[in-house]
Amino acid sequence: MINQVVLDKLEYRAILKRLSARCGFSVAADHALALVPGTDLFTVQRSLAVTAEAVELLTSFPDVSIGGARDIRGLIEKAEKGGRLQPGDFLLIGDTLRAGRELRRLFLRMPEGQERFPLLYDQAEGLGQFPGLEADITRTVGPRGDVLDTASAELGHIRKAVRTAYSRLMERLNGLVSGARYGHALQENIVTMRDGRYVIPVRADARGVVKGIVHDTSASGQTLFVEPFDVVELNNRWREEQIAEQREIDRILDVLSGKVGDAGADLSATVELLAAIDLAFAKARLSFTMNANRPDVWDPRDQRQENEHGHATHRIRLDHARHPLLDPDAVVPIDVVLGDEYRVLLITGPNTGGKTVALKTVGLLTLMAQTGLFIPADAHSVVSVFDNVFVDLGDEQSIEQNLSTFSAHMRTINLMLRDVNAESLVLLDELGAGTDPQEGSALARAIISELLNRGPLVIATTHFSEVKAYAYATPGVENASVEFDLKSLAPTYRLMIGIPGRSNALAIAKRLGLDERIVEDARQLLSPDDERAEALIDDIRRRREQLIEQQARLEQTQQEARALRVRAARALREAEERKRDVHAVALAEAEQELGEVKELRRQLERDRSVAPVHRPRTAQATQEIKQAEDRLRHFKRERVQRVQPAEQPRDLRRGDRVRIEALGQEGEVLAVSDGTAEVQLGPLKVRQPLSALARVRSRNDDDEEKEERRPITTGKPAHVPIEIDFRGQRAADVVDELDRYLQDAYLYGLPWVRIIHGKGTGALRNVVREQLRTHPAVERAESARAGEGGEGATVAHLRQT
Repeated sequence: MINQVVLDKLEYRAILKRLSARCGFSVAADHALALVPGTDLFTVQRSLAVTAEAVELLTSFPDVSIGGARDIRGLIEKAEKGGRLQPGDFLLIGDTLRAGRELRRLFLRMPEGQERFPLLYDQAEGLGQFPGLEADITRTVGPRGDVLDTASAELGHIRKAVRTAYSRLMERLNGLVSGARYGHALQENIVTMRDGRYVIPVRADARGVVKGIVHDTSASGQTLFVEPFDVVELNNRWREEQIAEQREIDRILDVLSGKVGDAGADLSATVELLAAIDLAFAKARLSFTMNANRPDVWDPRDQRQENEHGHATHRIRLDHARHPLLDPDAVVPIDVVLGDEYRVLLITGPNTGGKTVALKTVGLLTLMAQTGLFIPADAHSVVSVFDNVFVDLGDEQSIEQNLSTFSAHMRTINLMLRDVNAESLVLLDELGAGTDPQEGSALARAIISELLNRGPLVIATTHFSEVKAYAYATPGVENASVEFDLKSLAPTYRLMIGIPGRSNALAIAKRLGLDERIVEDARQLLSPDDERAEALIDDIRRRREQLIEQQARLEQTQQEARALRVRAARALREAEERKRDVHAVALAEAEQELGEVKELRRQLERDRSVAPVHRPRTAQATQEIKQAEDRLRHFKRERVQRVQPAEQPRDLRRGDRVRIEALGQEGEVLAVSDGTAEVQLGPLKVRQPLSALARVRSRNDDDEEKEERRPITTGKPAHVPIEIDFRGQRAADVVDELDRYLQDAYLYGLPWVRIIHGKGTGALRNVVREQLRTHPAVERAESARAGEGGEGATVAHLRQT
């Protein structure tokens, strides 16, 4: 278990207070304040999974809550010990039972609830069901906390008797007050109560007029509150019934309390489950507030790697991590990587530059993750589950124990080294500070070497240049620094891994106006090795910034390239879709025209039977229709297969329709000469080589297409009416009759006809108008005028030969 002192130094309790404030159930709030980081990998993973389910649930269903649950743990314990619960207590228990029942029903009825939220679903499914107890409470206690007449049959009878006794008592008292017998002796004509019994106010000087028992006097002594002997028995009867009522109420409460005590274990389990669910909801709400994400937990069982000392290392990778207790608008995110190529990270830099904040951020986020909380860092940041966390932060001098800052640090580190192992996280602030720099530096390096041998993950801050050099020369140790802006003389709080920090003392002094001669003298006193080291650090920093800038440009270029690929792919898909649409339209047109030809042939066969004198003309028309049908089939194949490479057309003539494959457009040939053709494309004229053209249809095809659209004539009928009435007929029965009527009207030479179909449901009208739209004898069709049938009739204008 992680030491409480460590939790306090990392301000872990402040996080728990924020979590507790987001609980809707007081039991959950208590549990939140009592949380401790888990040290078992499975427990931590499960806790984070529950939080993830709560986040998804509240994102999809933001109004979900545990309702009106109350902390009834004390009431359950009292009932289990045989105590009597009061009506108000049962209201709290009833609210809690109702909350559990409704939350359980919500999960059971939630679409795909068990698949989407399996852990929360199991908790909700485990909520106890107490229909009998809930019904008993509802029947016994009213919403205002009073015991109802329906609590028992006996209570109902007793209360009826109480009301009867009260009514008789009041009737008698009101008679005394309003009657002439005692009217002159009363101070007021009212009935009041003293000591639980009803009395009347009698003047002190008329005491002898009203015989009875004096229960009280006024402050002035002028009024006596007297219970007349005439109503003593009625008062006694009323009080006896009241006592019986209270005795029955106590019996009912005892029985109901016993039922609560009998169900105590299940009720307690339900309360704990409600608290667990509400705590998960609170964790989700806290993650929303902190803009936190679920971290990935490093599992050494899946990725076990041995370091050079034989210890299984953990992993930490925090991307854009933010300290959760700092102002989110002002805090500077940091990136921390630890445990892969190195297990010790040494942070150097100026005071107030953010070194300690970086330590606390890593430590606190680790504790949060081990508690099942999301962390304020980018998604898929990696944390590990440590058996223990050791911290040495700040100035820990103790006057009470007569310890200096250095002594206090050494005492903490000494206690730490007793238990540190490869499953630990160690955070050390200002390692080796507070004593002679040379000895402090040597001690710092020795402590780091010892920790490196034991195998924990370590983050330490220091000012010693020798420690920076040690990090460069020692495998498993890496330098880092917090950035400092020399122009503004302020830290930027950015953590840069791989670059040691520098003190910047001379630069700051010069910037603040110290005599340049003094600054230069101080520079001359520096060790040449230190100066070369500072120059090396500056060079590394410049190269790093250049690499970062180049990487940023590269990433931007890659993003632009990806965006271009996406747009190109989208354009290609849209082009393919348009091509498919064009092919589909062409195929549909061919199918429709072929269907019309077949229908004309069937009509011709029918006309042949009724007009035998025109058989030669009929045979000729039939032959023409068959030829048109063959051409349409060819047209269909040609349109569908247009995506195939076309052979170079031969003998193109003026008027032929061609397709320019390179442009994907069709046009009409205007002229052909010297292996090229001039083609009209809408308002444009282009000249293309014959090899770039594909014939769509020839001029002869257009002439034959015009011919095939002419109605077939087989002889003029004797008489055709100007209108036909289909009202009352089924839609399916009028098709053939309308076809014959239109053909006869065309042959007879009528300019237009009126088809009466009625309004009705519109089914017959739709069939008629659809047939008119496609019939070869009809030029156009429109609704009849208002005085000629309106929408109940359609006028068809016929083609004229």
